[in-house]
Amino acid sequence: MRNKIYLFLLCFTGCFVSCDSFLDLQPKGIVIPRYYEDYEKLINYAQLLKASDSYPNFMTDDVYLPDDGNVNFNDLEVPNRNLYTFQAEIFGDAETDGLWEYSYNRIYYYNTIIEGVMEVEDVTLDKKRSLRAEALVGRAFEYLTLVNAYANHYDKNTAATDPGVPLMLDKEINKSNLERATVQQVYDQILIDLDTAALYLPSKQKTAYRASKPVGLGMLARMYLYMGEYNEALKYAKLSLAENSSLLDLKNYSVVDPDKSIGRINVPYGADNPEHIYIRLAPWTFGFSGTAFGSDELVALYDHDNDMRFKLFFSNYAWGVNYDHYLWLPYIYANMAMSVPEVILIAAECEARVGSKDQAMLYLDQLLEYRIVGYQPQTAATNQEALDKVLAERRKEMCMLGCTRVIDLKRLNREPRYAKTITHVANGQTFTLEPNSPRYIFPIPPKVLSFNPNMQPNER
Repeated sequence: MRNKIYLFLLCFTGCFVSCDSFLDLQPKGIVIPRYYEDYEKLINYAQLLKASDSYPNFMTDDVYLPDDGNVNFNDLEVPNRNLYTFQAEIFGDAETDGLWEYSYNRIYYYNTIIEGVMEVEDVTLDKKRSLRAEALVGRAFEYLTLVNAYANHYDKNTAATDPGVPLMLDKEINKSNLERATVQQVYDQILIDLDTAALYLPSKQKTAYRASKPVGLGMLARMYLYMGEYNEALKYAKLSLAENSSLLDLKNYSVVDPDKSIGRINVPYGADNPEHIYIRLAPWTFGFSGTAFGSDELVALYDHDNDMRFKLFFSNYAWGVNYDHYLWLPYIYANMAMSVPEVILIAAECEARVGSKDQAMLYLDQLLEYRIVGYQPQTAATNQEALDKVLAERRKEMCMLGCTRVIDLKRLNREPRYAKTITHVANGQTFTLEPNSPRYIFPIPPKVLSFNPNMQPNER
């Protein structure tokens, strides 16, 4: 009986038809799980093990695409060409924005667990609280991505009025004419979810596909970093690292077969990589691999001879072809959620901003010793120099990863020292994206707006 309930829930919520609803998604029927095992199966549901999307990278300064060849601009799908050339519209009326649609689909599942698991009677209170905490982290993670993709970057002076994204906090999705919560309201909900989860998350899980205490603390650090609350971000980053600071020594790995894509390198991935503390895969498992070249600016940041991130993850040879530029070519599972290196870099950035430049460099040393052959500890004469170095390492360490670079560009554009204009060339035309342009904010999908006339669109 339990398995039937679970399968009915998945089948019915996986079969969608158009309706006058918020998401343009409507389950044909819903059967609520009754036992703890049912909810645990939901938290392990394949769609919940994914997150975000890779296409936002097309609008960043990390990506280069020529006009011809095996990997080129003209072979992109239309939405990705629109992103690369900074068009006002990205998706057409009949096209699906996977980042939005699947994020809200996952939120529905998390809401089902959050609402229902405490009512089951076949396990202890601690187990129910722990599973609910995992779902709260998952929901907070989805909203932190959504609000940073589809809204103005957090600004304490305007967040209370800036339109964010709709808050769906229950399992009822048969709603119409929904409106957007403010950016502040979305962040307030993220904080509530993470603070509540922190009380009940286990210190360690059997697998990194399940949220644990260092994940909840790390997510708080990420949230406060995006808010510009650097003291709070530093506090939670330190707490997360106290729980788990495992790193993978990339110097122990190599390119084992340059003629392959999958299997080109022998770096462990998924749960076999100890620095992945929370794993959510890209919709396409290998993420952005093989999709574009690294920009000249990005590629120039690496030590080509000694930085294993460059030697392993980029190549100017693939599929029997020699290229003039370096392809992004890891072909290992793309973890879109959270890793120890990110938490270390948050701590380092916050130390450089509000703490000690020397401590910031120690955090960099901690990471780069596992990345660079013959690494020598770094120094910085000022906090500003330390911050410059940390931000360069963040860009190298986290490139081509979901919405990360887009969000970093949005937040750093607020600082004159880091504001930049991005230039892409396609078919002989030059396209530019100015700092703080409204085109950094993704449009609300046309299908969503068509079902929700009261929902405010983003002006691009």
